Amino acid sequence: MRVHLAVVTWNRLALTRICLESLLARTPPGYTLTIVDNGSEDGSREYLQSLAAAHAHIRLKLLSRNMGLCVAANLAWDDAADAEYYVKLDNDIEILDPLWLARLISPLEERPQVGMTSYKFCDWHEPSHQPLALRDGGEAELTTVCGGGCVCIPRATHERLGFWNEGYGRYGHEDQDYSWRVRKAGYALASVATKGMVRHLGYAEGMVDADIERGKKTSNQSRLSGDTAYYLNVLLFDEGLLPLRMIRKYLPVEKEGRISFALNPAYRPVQKLLNTLARTVEVDASGELSRLDLSAWRQGASEYESES
Repeated sequence: MRVHLAVVTWNRLALTRICLESLLARTPPGYTLTIVDNGSEDGSREYLQSLAAAHAHIRLKLLSRNMGLCVAANLAWDDAADAEYYVKLDNDIEILDPLWLARLISPLEERPQVGMTSYKFCDWHEPSHQPLALRDGGEAELTTVCGGGCVCIPRATHERLGFWNEGYGRYGHEDQDYSWRVRKAGYALASVATKGMVRHLGYAEGMVDADIERGKKTSNQSRLSGDTAYYLNVLLFDEGLLPLRMIRKYLPVEKEGRISFALNPAYRPVQKLLNTLARTVEVDASGELSRLDLSAWRQGASEYESES
């Protein structure tokens, strides 16, 4: 079983240390790890460089600025070509038990209809309350959303559905988006109980990062990101105007050891369609979509189809 792990970092050095050192100490051999740093300025980069130098199975990619979670996580996905499973962890996850990875993968190996799994850190998603009995004794249930804090996607799912959607700004909604596409493709989602396996530290007392929380709020208020972008994408996926197999918005360009990004030409029609729709959208104070002009949507759809 070949597994590739991906961790995206941006500042929060104390949490990054806990995450990576617990991962290295409590994950059995046989995996590779890519760490992508999104332009940290708190000493994280120097720490990561020393860590990568000490561990041959770590691949480190340093970005000069924060490109957002999805762009960085997709960059790490490039290293997973030979892996059966891709696992994305946020850098505020602490590994508690060496069985954590096997437990996360178990529903995928035992239930062919499951196309994505995650550890359940909160109840904001909608569990089905349909338990999955696992041979290893773990607890899992079918769900409608796999949270992105610690998520596993098998190669077959990735080949069918592509990458994380890079159209959501720096933070948020990528897990809802991918979960929706997985279900639309006919797969089930499984949520695994954390019980002694992993722990989410990002919202523990004294650990909340004000910069990240401000970034999430700002991102969610943008007309083409956050909730608005999610509702638009669901509409387009559901109507077949956007394929479920998501392409990358930004393509990496590596020159003289530095990584930069260029807009993917194949994404331009997608961006044009979203821009057309966004001009007709109104969002209420809670961030919910309150109005969408479908006549403009049909016009945008026609333009997209003529260019794609």
